[in-house]
Amino acid sequence: MAETNDFKVIIAGGSIIGLTLANALERAGIDYLLLEKRQIAPNLGASISLLSHNSRVYEQLGVIDQFNAATVPLLNRLHFTQDGYLFEDGGVLRGLSRSFRFMERRFHLETLYNNLQDKSKVHSNVGVQSFEENASGVTVFATNGERYEGSILVGADGAHSTIRQLLSEAVADTDPVRAENLRSPFTASYRSIFATSRNTNLGTQRPFMPDGTVNVAYHRGVSGVAASGVEGLVFWFLFVKNDEITRTPDCPRYSEKDAEAAIEQFGHLNLGADYTFRDLWNSKTLAAMFPMEEGVLKAPWNNGGRVVLLGDSVSKTTVNAGIGGNTHVEGVCHFMNGLVGLVKQNHAPSTKEITEMFNGYETKQRPRSELILKLSAFVTRYEAMETWWLRLLMPVMRLLPDGLVSTLLGKHFAAAPLFDFLPKPNP
Repeated sequence: MAETNDFKVIIAGGSIIGLTLANALERAGIDYLLLEKRQIAPNLGASISLLSHNSRVYEQLGVIDQFNAATVPLLNRLHFTQDGYLFEDGGVLRGLSRSFRFMERRFHLETLYNNLQDKSKVHSNVGVQSFEENASGVTVFATNGERYEGSILVGADGAHSTIRQLLSEAVADTDPVRAENLRSPFTASYRSIFATSRNTNLGTQRPFMPDGTVNVAYHRGVSGVAASGVEGLVFWFLFVKNDEITRTPDCPRYSEKDAEAAIEQFGHLNLGADYTFRDLWNSKTLAAMFPMEEGVLKAPWNNGGRVVLLGDSVSKTTVNAGIGGNTHVEGVCHFMNGLVGLVKQNHAPSTKEITEMFNGYETKQRPRSELILKLSAFVTRYEAMETWWLRLLMPVMRLLPDGLVSTLLGKHFAAAPLFDFLPKPNP
């Protein structure tokens, strides 16, 4: 699509959402510049799921074949009690129209970056220091001393968003309640080890699990998930309930010693029928511990001007259900559909028109984000058997037919948006 040079989007953050947005803008022919304060695609040991509905979005962007070629479909999900007893062998994943996938976050980022035709528009190791607005655009002052001009600024820079912090500072005197919500939107009740291991138990020299399998383990105050989504690798998580609830930006930052201490305390617990968290730890290639922030920004997601927030900067969920990051991709679709329609009508829309478009994106995306927040919070606490009633619920949940769960998931995915300005993908 021919580029419209009158309108330019400045993206803060080379996250999955930032790079997905960059790909969508390029496909729509809208000029952009992406600033990432670190390197592109850092190797942090994190992994990410790709759910059915977003595989259609990435088909529209031309990267789904790369994702599928590098992964194996997840078809089997096995649930284990704290004693290692297999109490549910669900077929939910096999009942979906498109299979779930799991991959390294770095690979996901690299694939999105490599798919861009003009990589000169992506600047790594350049962060946003401040910005100024006027009636016709935004000026961004960067950490490299440069200034960049654009029509709008999009904060896709994560849970600890610099853009959200700048918005908070801008209203600190006039609206302290909004400022505090922007400064501190999320809480953390759990922490997690995010790790990647070779799919070989060093103790037995056998694979931890067959490829294409998910294991879930339920313990008191602790749970775990492992997924063999790439041949030869296991992506796994150890979730631990904290003694107290903390709030961003003051959630703990965990060190390698903290992760080792968690394995020392909980490593003997099983994740599958015949292996433990320590077994996985001993085969790890990468591991790190993070707080699991959760919440949806209560304040408006834009500043009433030319600055708007996307992705983790407005919504964070616990990762047990694997839906949070995928929900952010829905937000990119809603945002881009509104932006393309606006710029198609007027290559130099007014601030009022831009703000109305921002509000429309939030109106569509906020209910989905709040729903997924509640669902993810429930799954995390259910798998950790946090309360007596959740422990009593376990035998009831086992009675739900796989077909019913697959149908409910399918309905949720069917309601997710696609890019209206790109050809429709296969069903």
